[in-house]
Amino acid sequence: MKIKIAVAAVAAAALLLFFGVRFFNAVHEKEWQIQRNAVQTAYQKTILTKADKVDRFVGDKPFTIIQGENKIGQKMIVWVAEDVIYSQMASDGVNAEQVKAAVLAHQADADIVRMMPGVLNGTLVWEVFYKVKDDAAGERYYYDYYSFKDGAMLDTYRLSIQ
Repeated sequence: MKIKIAVAAVAAAALLLFFGVRFFNAVHEKEWQIQRNAVQTAYQKTILTKADKVDRFVGDKPFTIIQGENKIGQKMIVWVAEDVIYSQMASDGVNAEQVKAAVLAHQADADIVRMMPGVLNGTLVWEVFYKVKDDAAGERYYYDYYSFKDGAMLDTYRLSIQ
């Protein structure tokens, strides 16, 4: 009797795992297809030959951000939207470490959650999402935008208290 219960429990767990994975894949398939299409577009229309990291940025319009390399190993960033593509060598702008230093200089107690390239009002930017401890509110969240070209601070969005 214990063997039947154990087999039934293992079978039920396997079925739950199988359908959980199928559900997860079904939910994410559209996003993964958008990312695959953007990478293929970047390969076809730029000198990018290897994609290392792919992110989605939603600002004025959605962009897929591809960070990778060209055929001689130089780091590149490609911003792909439905109707526009921007491509820059990573060395043509500031890097993530420089932006992180700028954020910490501006807000010393910032706990950076995410940093990624993006496009704000047609300008290539670094978006930095971070939180700061606030005595009255607990934590407050911010988005800072820095120019990709020179690292100049462009804007800060302060999110309302949760």
